[in-house]
Amino acid sequence: MSIPFRLKCALGLLPSADQLDAKWEKLIKMRDDLNEMERSEELKQFKDLKNLIESSDFQHKKRKMESLQFAGSHEDKLLKEYKTLAGSYAIKNYHKILDSDRLVRFQNILSGPALKRFVELQKVVESVEFGSRRAALKKKEFIKTPDYHILKEFNQLRKSGDIIFWRKFSRSERYLTYLKTIESKDLKRFGELKIFTTTKEFNDKIAYLKDKKRFLKSEQYKDVLTFNAIDKGKFMADYRKLKRAKELDFFEKWEIAFEANFTEKKLDNKYWQPENWIAFRTAGKSFSQKDEMQGFNGEKNIELNNKTLSIWAKKEKIQGTVWDPSVGLLPKQYEYTSAILNSAASFRLKDGIIETKARFKKDPSITSAFTLTGESTFPQVDLFRSGKNGVGMGVIEHHGGKSSKYVHLGGLNDDHYHIFRLEILGNHFVWKINGSEVHSSTVSMKEPLFIHMLTTLHGEVNEHLLPHRFEVDWIRSFSKKS
Repeated sequence: MSIPFRLKCALGLLPSADQLDAKWEKLIKMRDDLNEMERSEELKQFKDLKNLIESSDFQHKKRKMESLQFAGSHEDKLLKEYKTLAGSYAIKNYHKILDSDRLVRFQNILSGPALKRFVELQKVVESVEFGSRRAALKKKEFIKTPDYHILKEFNQLRKSGDIIFWRKFSRSERYLTYLKTIESKDLKRFGELKIFTTTKEFNDKIAYLKDKKRFLKSEQYKDVLTFNAIDKGKFMADYRKLKRAKELDFFEKWEIAFEANFTEKKLDNKYWQPENWIAFRTAGKSFSQKDEMQGFNGEKNIELNNKTLSIWAKKEKIQGTVWDPSVGLLPKQYEYTSAILNSAASFRLKDGIIETKARFKKDPSITSAFTLTGESTFPQVDLFRSGKNGVGMGVIEHHGGKSSKYVHLGGLNDDHYHIFRLEILGNHFVWKINGSEVHSSTVSMKEPLFIHMLTTLHGEVNEHLLPHRFEVDWIRSFSKKS
């Protein structure tokens, strides 16, 4: 037994099995919580959003959005084109004429009778025939002719304000420019731009281009806000805390290969056989060794209650079988009964960890053991074995013999449960009690090992200790993850 273990026992520094149980239950809850989080929709959403936000496509869109500006944009060019057209002489003149009273007066004259009469008279007065008739007559004679009245009416109209205005306005440079502009491409383009640049969509686009916080108002930024909310929330804080938990590193390397918590009301024969495996395989039933005082009574001496498996040793008569090396199997009447269990059909361990939480009274005449064997009886690996020298741990290489690979220790409180652990790492075997190393050895095992749990009686039995109960709270085994 190692000196550190002796010191811890002596100083009361060895953690209790209940403390280690509580620690394990906390660890299992942490593992289960982490696994549940790993499967959660919230973590899936977080990872999806993280991948989205960190994607080159998202970042490209963000940079493109943030780099947008009004100056030099298509909208800026359209607005400048519109302002240039609006400020041009032709367009300004067009609107000045279009909105003026002069154009209204001009249009009224064009549609009025005076201009129509003036044009009719002008054709007559300016005709060759009219000029010939007038030239052929003296003035006194001409005054008396109808042509004179025509000329007089013509001159009166020609000197009228409307005809003077009409003649002057229709020949003006502004009106002539106005006429050219009416059918021009520039006026058509100006009209299109005037309508387009006043639309809500156009002005919204300008406002968007001028907005320096446009990304913060985008649909993409909503994804960023959702991501940040999850990232800074309690869920991710708890998740990261669990991911960083060093104690969970155990589950990165190890997985539970076998676990028995004995929550059933009766023995599960799928996992446990109430026999000595080697005896049952060779003789069809369990038998006792020559130096043992008990007969094996199968499930009658096995009890499951309050999540605990108990193997009872009792004072009661039973017809059993004994193995005598000199003659073989013989029937025998026993005064005491006990039981034995094996896991050969359901669980075997070649490499890994096995541990159990167990309790038993130590007495020189009563042996309670949790041992591992293969298809051969020896070598036999004792996770623990109680006896006259306290509790033994190590390797038994042949019947009735121990070796340097075996240790005994005393001082364990019989009233308390202890957690016995064996770590098999290749040929290196380490025995621990309540997490503290007790013994280590190099062992060469060529085959997987299975469990035997049993109680046997020896020599002069201390009957005042009967019935004796060997209690097992749970068994766990771990194997390395591949």
